Amino acid sequence: MSNGKHRRMRRLFGADGKTFLIAVDHSLTTGTTGGLSDMGSVLRAVVRGGADGVVAHRGSATREMPVQRETALIVHLSGSTALSAHPELKTRVCDPETAVALGADAVSVHITLGAGSVEDRAALADLSRVAKSCDALGLPLLTMTYVLTADRDRGRSVIHAARVAAELGADIVKAAHPGDEHLAELASQVDVPVVIAGGQLDVPWDEFLSSAKNAMGVGLAGFCVGRQVFGSADPERATAQLKSIVHGADATVLPEYAAMGRK
Repeated sequence: MSNGKHRRMRRLFGADGKTFLIAVDHSLTTGTTGGLSDMGSVLRAVVRGGADGVVAHRGSATREMPVQRETALIVHLSGSTALSAHPELKTRVCDPETAVALGADAVSVHITLGAGSVEDRAALADLSRVAKSCDALGLPLLTMTYVLTADRDRGRSVIHAARVAAELGADIVKAAHPGDEHLAELASQVDVPVVIAGGQLDVPWDEFLSSAKNAMGVGLAGFCVGRQVFGSADPERATAQLKSIVHGADATVLPEYAAMGRK
């Protein structure tokens, strides 16, 4: 029998078991810079472009997210601002119950590990509390994982942080790109779907598309992209291009989804 998480996860993932998510939660951290001055326009564009889901804060979700059935809504529960000295350290700014009242299909939280023992313990404890609430509500949990570590250890640390999130109850993990040599390991060593963050806007678009194609070839579940889409001149077109890479024209329908479709 299907439970709430199973039904909602089905909205987030295509029949191929892949997903393409757009994150617009940056506006809380950086303000209206980088293409988010007109949030409504961006959200309408990515819905038209066919995004599987959008990650937004409660205000944008309430006022700007189109009411439709094509693109799922993920309400982000974590926040901080660039006005502080350490914007990478987030605090809870919403809760799963509020997200459900807004019609969310899932929620997301951000954890940064490696900032210090006190900060790491607080992040892990809060993630555990959110996971407990999500289990009770039947609400999928996307956990965005980031690490502060030396460059030489970065790939292994990204994998470790992703595994931490899965162990503490995440249903989907968003991870930074660990480097090409660690991508397959990231996909195989975390037992929930892993999506890769889009990264900085200064990467040329053609290079970013090529990197996305390479990443999808190792078993990852998809991408969760922000600035590369909403910072582009045409967010709708950028969404459509990346979605085609994630799902592909020859996407395979997984057996569990085929069975669901026959019921």
